[in-house]
Amino acid sequence: MLRLAVFLLLLAMPPGVAAAAQDTLLAARDLYTTADYREALAMLTRLRPAAATPADARAIDQYRAFALFALGQTAEAELVVEGIASIDPTWTLPAGEAPPRLATLFAQARERALPGVLRQRLAAARALYSEKRYDASAEAFTGVLMLLDDPAMAKAAGADLQSMTALATGFRDLSLAADEQVRAAAARPPAAPASVAAATPGAPDGTSAAAPSTAPASEPASASKPAASGGSDTPASDAPAEPTTPKPADIVPPVAIAQALPRATDITVPLGGPQTILLDIVIDETGHVERAEIRRSVNRLYEAQLMAATRGWRYTPATQGGRPVKYARTLEVTLSPKD
Repeated sequence: MLRLAVFLLLLAMPPGVAAAAQDTLLAARDLYTTADYREALAMLTRLRPAAATPADARAIDQYRAFALFALGQTAEAELVVEGIASIDPTWTLPAGEAPPRLATLFAQARERALPGVLRQRLAAARALYSEKRYDASAEAFTGVLMLLDDPAMAKAAGADLQSMTALATGFRDLSLAADEQVRAAAARPPAAPASVAAATPGAPDGTSAAAPSTAPASEPASASKPAASGGSDTPASDAPAEPTTPKPADIVPPVAIAQALPRATDITVPLGGPQTILLDIVIDETGHVERAEIRRSVNRLYEAQLMAATRGWRYTPATQGGRPVKYARTLEVTLSPKD
């Protein structure tokens, strides 16, 4: 009697609702194993929008790809597999779960999709950073770095592996630093606004010292690994940066938070012995590089990359008497020929 009541209830429902009430992944798999591929695909297509978790979506899509392949719709099956890679880049089809041709389709489609997945993950993490959701962006960039540790993902990144790793590392560090600044600012009691100080003759760049800013650092233009021989964060000894006036004793120099140098390549390394670029920068009261200029040139291509990288450098601001001030510094960046 109970079965009859359920049957009559299903008959009373509209056709779409009655079908949806019976849709399950298990039922779809049964249809697939009995070679009813069209009905299995229809059921899986109805199930897909209601997938509660990424794992559910991936399982549904796996059998959607199976059914599409069985129906001869190979291109559509490949698109579904690429979608699976977007959901879970590290997932691979278990051995023996599909015939060789279908297993090959899964492997090749995933391999094609992975470079795009990496770029999408990086873009999503950068969007979080732009929205000033620093805790979320730090987590997202950490996730990208974990993916890049996977051999398959590293292979998919190819020649971009080092730049992607450096970019994700730089943004992760900036996100952590910015989130720490935001938390520290929120924890501090509100203070009366400070007036802008008049020009201080002893300031390191001859400019006025502005009131401190608690705003977090803005998005960098780039982040990459150091050049082959590294670089010097110390002022150059052969010629002082502007201005030439002595620094007062109460000046506390800035400390680098993010100062990634572009990686030297076969094109940008010099011939002969090591050669040193002199780069003058002015760090403003918020720790950003306000101005950068090449004083001694070695390789214009590398120097263009270096100038672009300075837009992403971040420092703790220099202080004079406890107040943030601008600070001029000369960096030495040495390019050495590869062995």
